[in-house]
Amino acid sequence: MGTTSGSSGKMPDDTGRKTDTGSLPKGYGKTNIILLPRDPNWAFAYWELTDGTKQQIRDKYGADIFSKSQMTLRVYDVTDIIFDGNNANNFFDITVNEFAENWYINIQETNRSLVVDLGLKLTDGRFITIVRSNVVSMPRQGISPITDAQWAIVQHEFERLLKLSGIDKIGVGSFDVAKLMKERWEELMSISSAGMPFSARSVSSFREKHEEEKSKDFWLKANTELIVYGATEPDAKLKLQNVPLKLNADGTFSVRFALNDGKIDIPIEAVSADGTMERKIKFVVTRKTS
Repeated sequence: MGTTSGSSGKMPDDTGRKTDTGSLPKGYGKTNIILLPRDPNWAFAYWELTDGTKQQIRDKYGADIFSKSQMTLRVYDVTDIIFDGNNANNFFDITVNEFAENWYINIQETNRSLVVDLGLKLTDGRFITIVRSNVVSMPRQGISPITDAQWAIVQHEFERLLKLSGIDKIGVGSFDVAKLMKERWEELMSISSAGMPFSARSVSSFREKHEEEKSKDFWLKANTELIVYGATEPDAKLKLQNVPLKLNADGTFSVRFALNDGKIDIPIEAVSADGTMERKIKFVVTRKTS
């Protein structure tokens, strides 16, 4: 990815003059799926499915194949094996909607290697693979046994690394992830503000608590997310929660939110290209964990 100058989409050439580099395309005209690790329990997949590929699927399986099947992510555990498509340790499926182009995947078992297929799941249980991802080894769970290392990073460096990671370009819902990362960072900074990094005592206390949780005979974890999707005129201006949202070429949009406990208001506003007409929809969602 090139480095742009300002927000004009221009960068200097060898003569010092600025040339227009244009904006990043929505897609690259190639069916593909990429899998990335986020932390020991979460991975992130994003994909592109071209019209040409969709037509090939229709030609092979019938014109109505997409209407009589569900778009699905099949997540394979390929730890310690050379995966041939049929020898996974186990797998699970995630149903995604037709507008989705990315998904956060919760991994219950830690320290695993994963592969993800994007495909179609038929009502009779058959699965048609469209495209397969790269292999990802998830970050290891737990604390390093090395407790005497000295490290430090200033706040502005953390902000710079967060921006370089591209997390703010994945989607509106990802700002919740960025906020959570920032909150965790500030919590860590407050712990170490006494003038030293984590001490061996702090590490030992955390490890004891972690082992205590693992020793329980029965446990349950659950979380939920919210997907908001829709469509309007392709040349309209759309705002979601008062934040401008870029429409797809056909006027569709899809946004995923981390859904925390409490009430969340999601106002959506569309204004016609000439500014003479507008439409508004407001969702009010409440989550209560008991």
